Amino acid sequence: MDPATTQAVAKAAEETAKAAGKVTDIVHDTGGYLRRVFADLPEDLVGLAGGDWLHEVRIRNRDKWRQHTEKLLQKRDRHEAIELSPNMAMALIAGAQDESREELMELWARLLANAMDPNLNSVRQSFIDAAKSMDPPDALLLEYIGKKKFSAVLTMDLPNIDIDAPNALRNVAYDIGLRQDEVELSILHLQSLLFFERSMVTGAWETTVTFREFMRACYPELGAVTER
Repeated sequence: MDPATTQAVAKAAEETAKAAGKVTDIVHDTGGYLRRVFADLPEDLVGLAGGDWLHEVRIRNRDKWRQHTEKLLQKRDRHEAIELSPNMAMALIAGAQDESREELMELWARLLANAMDPNLNSVRQSFIDAAKSMDPPDALLLEYIGKKKFSAVLTMDLPNIDIDAPNALRNVAYDIGLRQDEVELSILHLQSLLFFERSMVTGAWETTVTFREFMRACYPELGAVTER
């Protein structure tokens, strides 16, 4: 083979290798996939049409949220992503882009990471609707109870309550760094979202199947969630 032909073959092989690498990147690069999803969705469908202040805030929120999701997937060593359905992608992006508070942005990133994770993929529309209506103390409370694996929070007016119990309301509030009234208000709000129910027997706020499935979706690293 003459030098010119050898050089041409080598160049063709190099280009083929580069092309193969690009295909691999498209399949396995979850960050690249996320950027394409965000770029492909019509802006008018997710509330980005226009050039006002809110438009710019939403763009910044989306970028920060996307990066946060990428980090979560990297920590889980996930290099492949499930293709999101258009309905799921629009619901997640439209909800999360209006949120800049760190506690809730974390929750949205976890929902998106779950939806893309081939080992999980258990996000429900009801979880997205719940996240839309939460305040930062709600998210803090959910994560705390999940980490502690509590199945109930004891209200302070229960008869014979052990006020030193880790899951007593005042101790939960102290550990989270919130006022007792703030935690109780979050429990009442989360009760309306079916995350808690008041026991007819003990009077305690008990976690529900909604709580357990939401926590499995958002915090899989916490392991099994206590069931009653």
